[in-house]
Amino acid sequence: MSKKALTLSEINQAVNFDEPIGPGHEFFTDFSQVRGDFEERIVYANLNVDINGEQLTYNHAINGANKVTFFLGGMRGSGKTSELLKYTQKLHQADCFFCVTCNIDEGLDLNNLEYMDILVFQLEKLTEALKARDVRMDREVMTALNNWFSETVREINKSIKGEAGAEIGIEAETGIWRILKILGSLKLGMSGSIERATSVRNTLKNRFDDFARQFNLFVEEANNSVRKLGLGQEILFVIDGLEKTMTVDTRRKIIMDETNRIRQINANTLFTLPIELMKERQILQQYFFVEMFPFVKIVDRNGQRVPEAFSRFRQFVFRRVDESLFESEEVVNEAVYYSGGSPRELLKIIKMANVYSDRSQGVITMTALRQALKRLANQTAQFIEPTQWIRIKEVIQNNENQRVTTFDEIVQGLLERIILMEYNDGTFKRVNPVLELSDAYRQLITGA
Repeated sequence: MSKKALTLSEINQAVNFDEPIGPGHEFFTDFSQVRGDFEERIVYANLNVDINGEQLTYNHAINGANKVTFFLGGMRGSGKTSELLKYTQKLHQADCFFCVTCNIDEGLDLNNLEYMDILVFQLEKLTEALKARDVRMDREVMTALNNWFSETVREINKSIKGEAGAEIGIEAETGIWRILKILGSLKLGMSGSIERATSVRNTLKNRFDDFARQFNLFVEEANNSVRKLGLGQEILFVIDGLEKTMTVDTRRKIIMDETNRIRQINANTLFTLPIELMKERQILQQYFFVEMFPFVKIVDRNGQRVPEAFSRFRQFVFRRVDESLFESEEVVNEAVYYSGGSPRELLKIIKMANVYSDRSQGVITMTALRQALKRLANQTAQFIEPTQWIRIKEVIQNNENQRVTTFDEIVQGLLERIILMEYNDGTFKRVNPVLELSDAYRQLITGA
């Protein structure tokens, strides 16, 4: 676990951005009030949650037959995971939801992943959560689930018979223990050899109508059980980490090619949506709710800095790195400006500035920061193509003339690479400010 840096040598571990930071962690900073037009209540409203001050309430009597699948998209490094942890903490209560978090990058094979894997993972995480809280499930429901999964495993084993060590085990336990063991074995089977994984998935796909019914039956019984115990009104699955899968094709296949199967799952679900799939919003919105999670807005369209955002980012930095390790507060403000409102980009800038810092001085100076920014700027510009430079110039001109930049595949590619950054509800785009320091930008855009 990372800790606050008190010396330059401790900075690298403190600015590690792969570690999820949620409420309760000393590093956590709440950016909810400085994301422009995007507000936290948008998330709750899409989940049919009522807000009364700090109290969140889900009325299952009204919404029980109105389950929601909600996709929250956003650019990489915008702080989605930290915000999700905050949302989950607030929603996880007796009058609202029993939240089950499924971090794909922690529990599944990112190199070989399909939607069926995620569904089995959801059931496994739900079963673990119920077992941890000693939630008792209806005996008849559990017997039916056990019978169905046992029969499915036997069918899988027939299809992979002959492959050494490939058969899925059926444990001798009963009740929720047996379900947990079977789900674990199925998940393991889908992360094994290609032949074994294909057999497991195809069997489940061929029986998907039945699988969906069993899934929905299990979740509905879990809803009843947690409600009786005062643990929540209904289950809410929170599925994060999809953007960390290895290829765009994998992510697209999981969401766009599996839309019909996703619709058959009757459970409240919050998915994070990779940035490249936000262009499919109009298609997804035919069946689901979709919202865009933006970067923090640190400058207005007119170029004026937003004081509240800078203040929040200084808090973000000083919770990780002691204030005494910077030559001045202005060094931090400069780093914040060139982050473009991305928490992850800011951490990268500080890490690089630390590389250029003089250990004998013991602080990050403005000189070290500017050296770091120059290096990052030229790295950012290195592989930008001529057609992309033309589009970048158009974005700059549009902002100067208060015009909206229209979408195309070039803009999409620039957003994915964080060469362009997006704010509010997607109507405001600007060039990553680090790029402005590159030699290429000065030659191709400003003519310097």
